[in-house]
Amino acid sequence: MSAPAAVAKVRYGVLALGDRRYDQYCAFGHRLDTWLRHSGATSLFDLVEVDDGDAGALRQWQHHLRDLAGRAELADWESPPYGRWRLVERRLLNQGSPGGPAFHLILEPDGAAASWRAGDIAEIGPEHDAATVDAWLAAAGLDRVQPVRLDGATVTLAAALATRALPEAAAETTTRGPERAQDLLERLPRLPHREYSIASIDATGRIELLVRQMRGADGRLGLGSGWLTGHAPPGGPIALRVRANPAFHGPAVDIPIVLIGNGTGLAGLRAHIAARAAAGGRRAWLLFGERTSSHDRFFREDLDRWQEEGALSRVDLAFSREGGGPRYVQDLLLAAPEELRRWVAAGAAIYVCGSFQGMAAGVDAALTVILGQDAVEALSAAGRYRRDVY
Repeated sequence: MSAPAAVAKVRYGVLALGDRRYDQYCAFGHRLDTWLRHSGATSLFDLVEVDDGDAGALRQWQHHLRDLAGRAELADWESPPYGRWRLVERRLLNQGSPGGPAFHLILEPDGAAASWRAGDIAEIGPEHDAATVDAWLAAAGLDRVQPVRLDGATVTLAAALATRALPEAAAETTTRGPERAQDLLERLPRLPHREYSIASIDATGRIELLVRQMRGADGRLGLGSGWLTGHAPPGGPIALRVRANPAFHGPAVDIPIVLIGNGTGLAGLRAHIAARAAAGGRRAWLLFGERTSSHDRFFREDLDRWQEEGALSRVDLAFSREGGGPRYVQDLLLAAPEELRRWVAAGAAIYVCGSFQGMAAGVDAALTVILGQDAVEALSAAGRYRRDVY
């Protein structure tokens, strides 16, 4: 590692193991990541830090591997229990947008209130839609209302199988009778969780999400986004657990912050703004990009209010489907280089949330042009340049 390597065509991911009680936390992982990038390799996703075997970070690593492999049926390596939440509101925010439908969802806990910090992640346990389950049961010749045990409760086989990865060859299933139905259920892996940035603070008692509805090549709704935006009944239960994400927790409220994101990445940034507003923070600069100003200004009322109240010092917007002015969020940075240098000189932290491909890479390149590569790496090493990208 004392010299660059011939790895220009290599794409890589780094799982950095460490313990926060030590000053040089995950130091080798960070050194390896820096060396690979300097050698011209391309990172597949941001480095994942693991604090003393933290289960949430390991689930995040597996989430990345599952996405790369295209293997949606892989179960979590560990299955900590989900809490039971209710979907109390689902609202389409961008009717008529040239982009995919984006929904604002509000969930409330059934039972004790949960706690989280801005930057943390909601892991959702998705379910198949009823039509998919019924079609599979019919092909397998199974009774949908046959009772089985699931998580300590008695439910119908259809309800239980909605949470499981269903084999494609349903017609070859030979399970019959209650004991065999229970055995089938226990042999099928639970559907893997899906991760979403939390868009609210825990003082509200509600977890808010901003979710883009995704469709596969066959036109079918995606597993996680389809469940949340289409199939889950209003008022119905949602399986949810909160994963701490300390790598994206905010700085002290008196430290200036530059918040950069696009699309549904605004969710994670909104939580940071809300947390700072509640604590009396002032110096925050938001740079956000989407498709059109007429359809895709998510959370416009909140952002306008925070700007009027002073929690947001500055808001810059870019819309890629409109002519004139910056089209992408990285163009906003390149249009204000001196202002960014002033914020960084004043001690500002830079937080990026949104798509890894395109936006995050473009922002990183713009920061390098404005500040220089050494300065960007120094900000990252000092914890002043953080990303939650996907």
